[in-house]
Amino acid sequence: MDFEVEELSSPLDSQVIIWKLELPSASKNLAKTEGAMRIYTTQRDFVGLAPLVMDTEVVNTAVLTGKKVVMPVRTVAVEEDGAVTDVSDYTDCSSTDEDVLKVSDRCDYVFVNGKEIKGKVKMAVNFTYSYLSAQLELNVWMPQLPLQIELSDSELSQIKSWRVPILTSKRSGWNSDEAQQKGKGCMLQLQHALVRVLTFFVAEQEDARDPVAYFLGSDWQMDVTRLVRYFMKVEDTRIARLHEGRILSGRDFGTTTIQVFSPFSNAVLARTTVRVVDEKVSVTELGVQLVTDLSMTLQRSPGSNRAILATINTQEVLQNPKEEALVSAWLQFSDGNQTPLDIYDPTFYRVTVASLDQGVVSVQGKPPVVVAEGEGEGVLVRVEMSICEDCQKSKRKSTVAVGNGSLKVKFQVNTRRPAGNTRSLDRGTVGNSSDYGSDVVDVKQRKPSQDLPAQTSISNNEESANQKITTTMKSTERSVITMAALEELEKPGIQESRTVPPVW
Repeated sequence: MDFEVEELSSPLDSQVIIWKLELPSASKNLAKTEGAMRIYTTQRDFVGLAPLVMDTEVVNTAVLTGKKVVMPVRTVAVEEDGAVTDVSDYTDCSSTDEDVLKVSDRCDYVFVNGKEIKGKVKMAVNFTYSYLSAQLELNVWMPQLPLQIELSDSELSQIKSWRVPILTSKRSGWNSDEAQQKGKGCMLQLQHALVRVLTFFVAEQEDARDPVAYFLGSDWQMDVTRLVRYFMKVEDTRIARLHEGRILSGRDFGTTTIQVFSPFSNAVLARTTVRVVDEKVSVTELGVQLVTDLSMTLQRSPGSNRAILATINTQEVLQNPKEEALVSAWLQFSDGNQTPLDIYDPTFYRVTVASLDQGVVSVQGKPPVVVAEGEGEGVLVRVEMSICEDCQKSKRKSTVAVGNGSLKVKFQVNTRRPAGNTRSLDRGTVGNSSDYGSDVVDVKQRKPSQDLPAQTSISNNEESANQKITTTMKSTERSVITMAALEELEKPGIQESRTVPPVW
């Protein structure tokens, strides 16, 4: 039997042919006498179907944020000669497991919305077009619960010699929308800590009896602090407060917990304990680094062929007249803990930056920068931290800590130099330090100078140059990918990155 197509109304048409078997009326055959068949008509001779995506990895951050993660899909039919036709609008599709991955009604994207219960390696989504069918395989990665909360210091103490005003407002924090009201008197400043929330991203293997697979490997964790910041809470805010989801400040003595909640319910995804104790620590060092430039090198990670190792280095050399260097500072405490200075409320202290040789460098602006004036090198800058004016007991300034910064000023050959300004100073000893939650750079430790020339004073804190580097960190036991890098993972064609380790 021959069939003839008169006109195609769309790239794909089908007709259902009903067959009926007529038997003599005397026949007692009770078998089915009707049947149907579908005949597909197409303008081209397609031999295959291919669903296309920009990436085969889906990182399910929707579980943490409540925001849908989408991966666009286009479906093409392939002819025998290799020509392709976009048939996305005429495709049917279905997910083989909606507890892992879902697909849109129009088959134009796959997605996760946070209601999933697991991840899976080689998760299959079925696509069909006419007589053609194909499977799209994706790796879907799920955050491992419970999440892990890390504190740079889980026991916060009072800081000797650093007095701050007693606040009477119910909300504490320099970023609070509520105005602060200062009560009578001052109290000792309580230590602050940096908060990170980490997790592994895992997926079930094809054979569920096998151990789970880890995204990039079992030594890699994701820093998801920024993703969960709006779902983090301190159980007892009379004892401690969270600022911007990453800084924990002590308020009163006692013990409380930090919790991360699910965006969909009151389920607790992570919990850790913090103590504010009636003990005192002293500032043993005000670390100072003068940053003139940053450089980055990229290389393949030895631990994973899917990752790029990014290393950030700072430079401390000024090469042109009037070129500027930023001032980065951190506090070292007697209990061994170390934090950037700029995580503290800038209204609760004063920082004075002074040049130790006006012929080589000057200090200008607010926040202050160090400006090249002539050639020289060594300990060129002194930084002094003192308590705020409201808590000064007398006209005499109460100093909390003093630190020195080294710098080299060496003008390029083709640069005109001011006359009579070339001199050299002895360099101090070299040490190491870090900003918590940012990348680590080598820093210098210097002995204080007895001479203090004209100064530039500020009441707000300098931007920490270390904290401007926000890519990835690696500890001695595992690697960590930061929030910014994690968001990039949801974009096609982006490689993961890792940087130099912090000292935690």
